[in-house]
Amino acid sequence: MARSLPSNARALVLAVAIGFAADAQNTAVEELVLDSQSLSFDGQRQLFELHAPQITQGNLRIRADDALATGVDFNARSVWTFTGNVQIMVETTQIEAASARFTFEQKRLSRGELEGSPVTFTDVDPAQQMTVTGQAQKMSYDSIARTIRLTDTARMQRDNVEFQGCDLIYDFGAERVTSGSADCADRFRVIARKGEPSSPDPAPQ
Repeated sequence: MARSLPSNARALVLAVAIGFAADAQNTAVEELVLDSQSLSFDGQRQLFELHAPQITQGNLRIRADDALATGVDFNARSVWTFTGNVQIMVETTQIEAASARFTFEQKRLSRGELEGSPVTFTDVDPAQQMTVTGQAQKMSYDSIARTIRLTDTARMQRDNVEFQGCDLIYDFGAERVTSGSADCADRFRVIARKGEPSSPDPAPQ
C-alpha cells in the first residue's frame, strides 16, 4: 500500500544541491529541484509514486503526468519511469514521448529510453539558423555523450536533407547524423529535397 509522506502543501518541492563535472575544463555546481504535486511511497514495490513531477537542473527540465522512482535522493543511483506527456528540454533540444525510463547516477542524468507513437525531437541552432527534427518509435538519449539514437521507423531532417533508416544516431556536439546497426531490413537513405526546410511527414500507421 502506498504511504503518503507528510506535507503541509499540495505541492512538494525537494531541492538538492549537487556538484558534477560540466566538462573536462569546467566544474560547476548546479541545483537540482524536484517539484511534484504529490509524492507517496509504495512499500510493497519499494517505489516512490509522483504525480505531475518536474525535474530541473540548469538547462535541463523533465516533466510528465506521472512517475515511479526507485529513490528521490539524487546523490544515489535511481531509476525513474515517466508516463504521459513526457517532455525533456535540454539546451536547445526538446524531446516528447509517451513514456520514458531515465537513470540518474553520479548526481546527474545519465541516459534515457523513450517510447511513443512516435517519439519526436527538435533541436534548434539559432546561431546557424538550422533546425534538426526527428521521429521514431523508440529513442535512446545519452546525456553524457550528447547523442540521441532513433530506432524503429526512424526519420530525421536537417534543413532540406532527410535521413531514413531503422537505426539513426545524431551527435549534438558534432551536428552529425550516422547510421547505427546494419542488422535490419531497412537501408540507410538520404533524400535531398528542394524548397524550404520542413519537418518529417508522420510515420505511416
